[in-house]
Order: sequence, then C-alpha cells, then structure tokens
Amino acid sequence: MLHGYRQSARDFLALFSTEVAAHRCFLAPEGLSRFYSKGGEGAVVASWMTKENRASEIDDYLGYLATVLNFVVEKAPNARVFLLGFSQGAATAARFFCHTESHSVHSLILWGAVFPSDIEFSLKEKKEARPIFLVNGSADPYLPSKLQLPDFAKHAIEIAFDGGHELPLNEIRNTIYRVEIAHVDQAN
Repeated sequence: MLHGYRQSARDFLALFSTEVAAHRCFLAPEGLSRFYSKGGEGAVVASWMTKENRASEIDDYLGYLATVLNFVVEKAPNARVFLLGFSQGAATAARFFCHTESHSVHSLILWGAVFPSDIEFSLKEKKEARPIFLVNGSADPYLPSKLQLPDFAKHAIEIAFDGGHELPLNEIRNTIYRVEIAHVDQAN
C-alpha cells in the first residue's frame, strides 16, 4: 500500500488496521523523500517524488519497491500481492506495476488517481490478465471528469463512492471485499 503526498506510511497503514485478518497482511513502505508537515516542525511525512530530479526519484522508488516486493515474495512465496496506491502513491503504484517484470503483483488498485500520462506501458499482455481497480470519490477535486485509460486497463473495474479525495473505512472494506472476490472468481 502506497500512501499519498504528505502522509506517513504509519498513519496510512492505520487506516487499514481494522481489516487485518488471519489471511490478510498489509505492508506500507514509505516514500523516500521525508519532510516536516509544517516547515521546520510538525509531523514527519513523505513524498514519492518531486519535480526536482524527477526521473532519478522515480528510478530510486522503482528500485526500492522492487526490493520490498522481492522480500515479500521470499518470505511468503504463495501470497497474492495486491498493490494499492492512494493519490501520489497511486501514480507510484501504476509506474511500478508497469515497470516490474514480476508476476508477483496479482492486482493493481488506484485510489483517488488515474494512470499517469508519462507511463510506458510495456508487457501489455501480462498486465491485461490481472485485475485493475479504480476507486474514486464522486467529488474528488483532483480527478478529471473523464478518465483516460491505457489500452491494457480498459477492463478496469471502477468503484465510485460519494465523497472526495479520501479513504473512508466503509469504502476500504468494500474495495477489499471486491478485490478478494475478483480473485476467487478468476481462480475458478
């Protein structure tokens, strides 16, 4: 699970704490660019990248996330990995999903975001077989009125909720349920 801009992994992970179960584990790496939320004070928060040295920051977080994914696969080789990103973390997740050659990511969930326009859509066939979910609030001020999707994501399952740029608990539960059901249906 990849947090959004100006969030911490710890606080983001707390949003999902009630959904932990014997068959479910959540992992939230933190963006590599950390800063204080209020200038030189306040909570320490993070960002996945900025416009400064953008390409290098993307390369850095792609390598970092590959290391995290390899660790997960090593420790739990039979686990189904669902990659969820919120806001800036969704753009990060989409880039990682398209960048990685690993078949270890079973599903992509973009929350409060769309696919970034600069993505290189490689390995199209591999990705078409995996479920993609787009979860967006009906009043999210950061989203375009019409979503532009890459060809391999035309089959994406859209989940809309009444709300804005947020992760309400009832929508977290609904999305987790729908993602898990989609994978049960896909396996049968």
